[in-house]
Amino acid sequence: MQVSPGNLIHHEIIGLETEVVDSSNFSQIGIKGKVIDETKNTLSIQLDKGLTKIIAKSHTHFLFNLPTGRRYLPGSKIQVKVDGNLLLSQPENRIQTKFKKSIRRRIDL
Repeated sequence: MQVSPGNLIHHEIIGLETEVVDSSNFSQIGIKGKVIDETKNTLSIQLDKGLTKIIAKSHTHFLFNLPTGRRYLPGSKIQVKVDGNLLLSQPENRIQTKFKKSIRRRIDL
């Protein structure tokens, strides 16, 4: 199954491009890069410069760039804003979790 805005929280997010768009820690807003690791409470993001930043999931909103999978439009991407509180769990357990529709509505396209 391909990653889509509706099922992003059920998929593996390692390897996706992301940006911190809102956070309780103002110094983290604007951090963008590739997700290289995920724990229960944090995301490790590799910046373009080769540095790695560890960002807490709680009280943070992420903007993920999803590939469209279209061969003829390689530069086109779908952007999805996700509340980090929806990602709070171990990745292997989050994939199997069923969320109510009201929670899935908190994902913005």
